[in-house]
Amino acid sequence: MTKPPTYFGTWGNVPVDDDVRPFSVLNPRGSDANRNNRRHHFISAVYMDGFADERGRVQVYRSEAPEDPHPMSPRAIGFERDYYSQNLPEGGQENHRFEDLWNTIETVWPETVKALAARRLSPAISFNVLGMQTIMRARVPATRDRHALMLEAKLRSECKVGEEIGALPPEIERYAGQFDTVPIGINPHETLLAMQGEFKNFGDLCFRLGFEVLHNKTSTPFLTSDNPVCTYNPCQAVHARRPYEHSGDVELIFPISARMLVRGSSKRRPVNMISRHRDISDSRKVRQLNRTITQFSYRMSIGQDRSSDDLIRAHAALVPTITTEVRRLGMEIQIICRNVFGPRPVLSQYIDTPEKAARLEAKMAIATTQESQTSG
Repeated sequence: MTKPPTYFGTWGNVPVDDDVRPFSVLNPRGSDANRNNRRHHFISAVYMDGFADERGRVQVYRSEAPEDPHPMSPRAIGFERDYYSQNLPEGGQENHRFEDLWNTIETVWPETVKALAARRLSPAISFNVLGMQTIMRARVPATRDRHALMLEAKLRSECKVGEEIGALPPEIERYAGQFDTVPIGINPHETLLAMQGEFKNFGDLCFRLGFEVLHNKTSTPFLTSDNPVCTYNPCQAVHARRPYEHSGDVELIFPISARMLVRGSSKRRPVNMISRHRDISDSRKVRQLNRTITQFSYRMSIGQDRSSDDLIRAHAALVPTITTEVRRLGMEIQIICRNVFGPRPVLSQYIDTPEKAARLEAKMAIATTQESQTSG
């Protein structure tokens, strides 16, 4: 038998398991087909298929209106135009490098889910599941927005220090005295680059966790969301839980479909692989897992039916985000970031054209005038 190629180096050297291919044998460089597609999904449509009803639709609960879900096709949600696009140094725009990489994992996902439903275990199955977990942790808006908030805090602090020492660049001197409130938009290219660090951090976490697959035997389907990888300290009560708390015991849950869910634990061995299948027949346990899934949702929760309406409404107001605290020692700046559940942040638009800058200046001028009239 000819050894299949691996396009990911020695890390991707995973044996093929019958009809389950490790995604590393697929070439991440896309063909010329569909090169005009700039509708980029941050939640894989083939992943969401596992939560669809018999009509091929999922119930979509928007965080701003959780009481009014809509049945929709997975291909009609979870995307933004040019979400992964990058401007090239020589001009023009690159739209497909990230999409091509995700596609290798998405291509093998249906065969991987089928093997999991048959309760199989193999290195290829584990590899593909951990790959899907990784991209669903790194590429989603919840993660990119957290990086943007950290960069925003850094830029505000640098500008305030520059103002104090009289070293502001001429183009931003007009904002002196406003650096606590002036809108600061982060270049989306910066949050794309941060994905590399997210991949590494999540890989390091997986080497601390062992995994199992839970098969849902109740009448209540598992939920998912646009931020489906949930990690936390299982010793913390739900109401006191902090997202992404990895300093002690760690639990991870990742819904695979309405009937299956991966659970990872720092207490399980061996690490970095799925080692067993288990059934869940207690609807209270499914509800507990669904509560966590809704707690980690960001812009939307997704369900096969409406059996968990109350859970989704209960957690819609708060999302996993960060708070930032700036500490100064002389000219040294230290930014302390803490993961919390709080209101979903509203990020400022990135200003990359004179037209956008002019609109921002006009908006700020109106706000300043209204504030003066109110105070007067």
